[in-house]
Amino acid sequence: MGTRRLVIDIGTNSVLALLSDITGNRLSVILDQKQTTRLGEGLSATGKISPPALRRTAEAVIGFAEDNNFDELLMVGTEALRLASNSNEFLEMIKSVLGQKPVIVSGLKEAELSFLGAIYNLDTKFENTLLIDVGGGSTELVLARGEALLRAISIPIGALKLKETTSGNGLETYMMKAREIGLETVTDFEVDPKAAILATGGTITSVAAIKAGLDRFNSALIHGSFLSEGDMREIASKFEHTDSLGRARLIPFDPERAELILPGLGIFLAIMGITDKRSLIVSAGGLRFGVALYPDKLLP
Repeated sequence: MGTRRLVIDIGTNSVLALLSDITGNRLSVILDQKQTTRLGEGLSATGKISPPALRRTAEAVIGFAEDNNFDELLMVGTEALRLASNSNEFLEMIKSVLGQKPVIVSGLKEAELSFLGAIYNLDTKFENTLLIDVGGGSTELVLARGEALLRAISIPIGALKLKETTSGNGLETYMMKAREIGLETVTDFEVDPKAAILATGGTITSVAAIKAGLDRFNSALIHGSFLSEGDMREIASKFEHTDSLGRARLIPFDPERAELILPGLGIFLAIMGITDKRSLIVSAGGLRFGVALYPDKLLP
C-alpha cells in the first residue's frame, strides 16, 4: 500500500491539486484538478495580492484539502507568493484552517521540480532537453542531459503578468515584449542546437487540447504530443480574430484561460525564436508531479 499524497500547487493564475498514490518512485494519479483563481491579478501594479484574489485562492486551496482524503498534504506557492508583500497574510489564512503553511519555493527550485515532474512517465527520452514551463507569473527554463539537470533559471514573466504589463493584445506584440525581457537571459543559457524542447504549463497543455479537438481536458491524450510553430500560430490566429466570447468558445474545457492563450503563446514562440527551434513536445506533468515524487526536495 502506497502513500496517498495530495499536492496543491498555488500558482499565479491557477491552483492545481494532484491526488496520487505513491509507491516507491511510482506515481498513480487518483485525481488531477484545477481551479482558476488569478492570485496574481493586479500584483504587477500594486505589489500586493488583492483581497478578492487572496480570498478566492484560499477558498480553492482549502476546498481541495477538505474535499480529498489523503495521508500527506504538500502545498507549494510560486511567483505571486514570492513577490507579494502580503504573502504572509495568505499563508496564515491557510494555516488557520489546515494547520500548516504552504511552502514558497524559489524560482530555481520550481524549475528543478517542474522538470522532474514533466519528464515523469514520458515515453520519449531525450539526450538533451530544454524544458520551458510558462506559468502565470514566471517562466522556468531547465537544460538537462537525460535526467541530469545542467542549468536552471527563472524569468519573472508569465502569461498573466505579460498580459497585464503589455499595451496591445496581438501575438506579435506579446512575442516582442517577451523577447525583450528574455533575450539576454535565454541567449546566455546556450541551448544545445540538438536539444529537444519539452513544454509544460496551462497555456501549452490547453493549446495541445485545442489542437486535439477536446471538449473536456484529458491529460492522457496530450501528454507527449507534438506542436509545431505552425500549429501554435494557427491557434493563436483563431484567438486573435475573435472577441472574448469567441475565445472562450475556443477553449470549452477552461474558458477562464482564454485571455491568457495569446500572451502564453507569445512567450513560448519568443523563446523558440531565440533558440532557433520549430517544434516542441507537450508534457501534462510539471511542478505538482515533481513535488509528489520528490517531497524531500522541498526541505531547506
